[in-house]
Amino acid sequence: MSTTGAAAARRLNVVFKITERCNLKCSYCYFFFSGDDSWKRHPPLVSLDVVRHLARFCKVAAKNYGIERIALIFHGGEPLLMKRPRFAEICELLRAEEEGFVFDFGMQTNGALLNEEWVGLFERYRVSVGVSLDGTRDVNDLHRLDMKGRSTYEQTVSGLRLLQAAAQAGRIAPPGILSVINPEADGAATYRHFVDDLSVKNINFLSPDHRFDSGASADIVDGVERFMLSALREWLKDKDPSIRVRMYSEILAGLSDTRAVHQLHEFIHDYRNIVAVSSNGDLGPEDTLHGLDPRFVDMGMNVATHELSDLFRSEIWSEQQAAAAVRPAACQECDWWRICRGGKPANRYASINGFDNPSLYCNGLQQMYAEVGAFLVRNGMPIKDIVARLA
Repeated sequence: MSTTGAAAARRLNVVFKITERCNLKCSYCYFFFSGDDSWKRHPPLVSLDVVRHLARFCKVAAKNYGIERIALIFHGGEPLLMKRPRFAEICELLRAEEEGFVFDFGMQTNGALLNEEWVGLFERYRVSVGVSLDGTRDVNDLHRLDMKGRSTYEQTVSGLRLLQAAAQAGRIAPPGILSVINPEADGAATYRHFVDDLSVKNINFLSPDHRFDSGASADIVDGVERFMLSALREWLKDKDPSIRVRMYSEILAGLSDTRAVHQLHEFIHDYRNIVAVSSNGDLGPEDTLHGLDPRFVDMGMNVATHELSDLFRSEIWSEQQAAAAVRPAACQECDWWRICRGGKPANRYASINGFDNPSLYCNGLQQMYAEVGAFLVRNGMPIKDIVARLA
């Protein structure tokens, strides 16, 4: 196995674009509005031939690299625009190819089209589900509107409630929420809405996909950082281990456990373990990189003609390897490098020097790490243990 592919091969994540159209028009959507128009050239819905080729691609990857589990996320666009019988066919085709490995199916949806029939399919094919929601109605409606400019909040919450009821009945795994941070919103209030009003226990806050050289204003950057910190303080105040906020839970784990530090590097900060598959079968890196530069979009590789090893040997994957392993010049003296690794790659990228930059949200990230570290010390962890994990 090549060293370039070693990290990815331990745990492969496939983001599968089964639809490349949407029923919403979210103003910040990286897929439709980041400057990458490749979706216009791709089929609206994936064909069964592409599914068969993807199944072969995954089977060969599992055999060649000893992969036991492949996380496959049904994505879009909006995946629920696909007809249910076709979705069932896709699941059947993929499950039939599980030989020496298993798929962990997931789906990311806006939830507006969810109904009991869809829940039945999730139960039958063991699909975990994440719902995209940005906060209260007022916050969510700032960006997440339908094609006619109408609110989608009630439809999304209704879909979430349907999933939660199925989870409580033991039919499916509890759903989580994926939430893009709004710099104008109150992070603490958003967290409280998810936890107290919507009874959500699994939350993933995403920083907006502004590049390092995007020209994002100081107000936007400060707003994002303020949101991250205020939501973090609410989560720490709860001291409830059953509530997982991915961004914060990973920091807490990394500062608490040396093994978790290594896992953060290999499976979270290193995007080489993520492969995006378009509806026409084209292969590429993690989705948010597509809007950074055209070369991240058209790699000239397809599931019908290429294997995982071809990706590992590509210049794009080598560049991602360097982004995960090599400190940017501005991070050379930073004490948080082992936990941070420069933050989300999209927020580090600039045309002039690629990923050789700190995160656009560097100040906020450092404050988060410091607050989590202080929390652990207040609750009995020796500071020398934390320092040792950062060394």
